[in-house]
Amino acid sequence: MQVRRFANKVWERLGHPQVALLILGLLVLIQITAFALPQIPVSASQTAAFNRWLAEFRPRLGEQARTFASLGLLTIRTSLGLRLTLGLIGLVVAANLDRLHEPATRGPWTLPRLSRVFLALGGILVIGGWAGQMLWGWREPEVIAWPGADIELSQRPLSVAQPRRQIGLWPRGYGMYVIRRGQRVGVEIRADRNGDALPLLTSVSEEPRNTLRLALTTQAPDAFFAVQDADLIFRLSQLQGALQLQAYRSASGELLAETRLEVGPHESMLSLNDVHIITSQTLLPRYEVVYNPGAIFEGIGIALFASGALLGSTTCPARLKSELDGADVADAAPDGAGRDRF
Repeated sequence: MQVRRFANKVWERLGHPQVALLILGLLVLIQITAFALPQIPVSASQTAAFNRWLAEFRPRLGEQARTFASLGLLTIRTSLGLRLTLGLIGLVVAANLDRLHEPATRGPWTLPRLSRVFLALGGILVIGGWAGQMLWGWREPEVIAWPGADIELSQRPLSVAQPRRQIGLWPRGYGMYVIRRGQRVGVEIRADRNGDALPLLTSVSEEPRNTLRLALTTQAPDAFFAVQDADLIFRLSQLQGALQLQAYRSASGELLAETRLEVGPHESMLSLNDVHIITSQTLLPRYEVVYNPGAIFEGIGIALFASGALLGSTTCPARLKSELDGADVADAAPDGAGRDRF
């Protein structure tokens, strides 16, 4: 009997608008965290990739990076906190639908009843919006753009102009937005022999170019290019606070020379006999591109959920309080008695 009475009280309070307000505040806090903190695109179970991303975020987040990661704040979409919050919203929806189904609550559209409708409908849309994001949404956390160039996604046929603000909407696509996430070092590379430009190749399928533009990322910390006319292959690698350029003989793979390139807006040169490799660095904006197909549903759901919670909290408080008091009466009465409230 005690267990049943406790369960009835919990169920009644899940239908109370003040509880919905608390859960809504938790959901908004999760949303703000997802925008404010960079998100790791892989789960913690993929240890190697996860740790690489965590090392990338550590300079920005400091010693708190590991704490944020352990709390799931850097992997919001798969975090336990988000799942629990959505589960609580589902319980609030079920509790309000249950109260709307009671015979005593049927009849005219009173404000408390309208509040419950808003809470139920808003909660369903919020859960559906998050489900759409987790099932069909995607995130490109490290997209680099050069000055004057559009933001382009190499694995997707999408491009957009760089936003002027911290956050920009994708004008030609539903549910897409761009967030600026700091800067990356970009390197422009030229090669010459006795003053004559030498063409550079990044792969056998591409046309040779006199100037290469490379930006190293967490997913691709190394880049290779070749000078076919000199039978040389070069490797550009990212080190802690610097870059390293190594030269190899194309036929044998023998390491011929290497140099450390300090990060900064200056030119450096690596010379091999009569071949000169000139590099210049610049800071490039780094963006995170997000596709969230459930964004509109989630936004409408949050608005309805908030409206229902505020409407129920600010109108007819005595009537809403009587519902909770009636739960104790129902528990003390025989089965079926005390259910015809309102």
